[in-house]
Amino acid sequence: MADKEKISNFTVFSNEELVSLIRKGYSKAFDELANRFSSTVSVLAKNYYSQSLTHEDWFQEGMTGFILAVRTFDESKEASFSTYASVCITNKLRSVWKKAKNSSDLPLNDSVILDDTQLHSEKSPEEDYIEHESYRFLTENFFSKLSETEKKVIICYLANFSYSETAEKLNMTEKSVDNALCRAKAKIKKAVKK
Repeated sequence: MADKEKISNFTVFSNEELVSLIRKGYSKAFDELANRFSSTVSVLAKNYYSQSLTHEDWFQEGMTGFILAVRTFDESKEASFSTYASVCITNKLRSVWKKAKNSSDLPLNDSVILDDTQLHSEKSPEEDYIEHESYRFLTENFFSKLSETEKKVIICYLANFSYSETAEKLNMTEKSVDNALCRAKAKIKKAVKK
């Protein structure tokens, strides 16, 4: 693969190549991959409904599944990242739904999984375009709210580094890594809810 300075167009890489680049520290590769999967996450999130959770909440949970897919994808075992990511996203959404159904938190107990016939709304092409552009904007700017340290910590997290490995790599303490990761997650959640 090319040197870090020489890569300017991440759209030419396959999903699997982007995962590999993310693990090497390319945050723009994550932006590209997240942009590619934002529509998938949005569609899968529409399978779930709750009076107390918005579509954006379900989308955020789906993105958590997407991040897990990036962290755990093993090219030697999985057929394609696309298939693997879809399974991880769906599993995360189902897990949240099951927890909500089994919880004593009554407002979340109104959650339901919608069947495929309920997914296809009568949206105009303009509404579809606006929704797609909203999610594209969200994922393109996924890292824009993060400090440089938070970006580096998130990239290490996505590359499946332990706290101690991340601390050593970034010349930080483990506590600083934990704090940066917590801040980054909070900022991403806040960006998703806007």
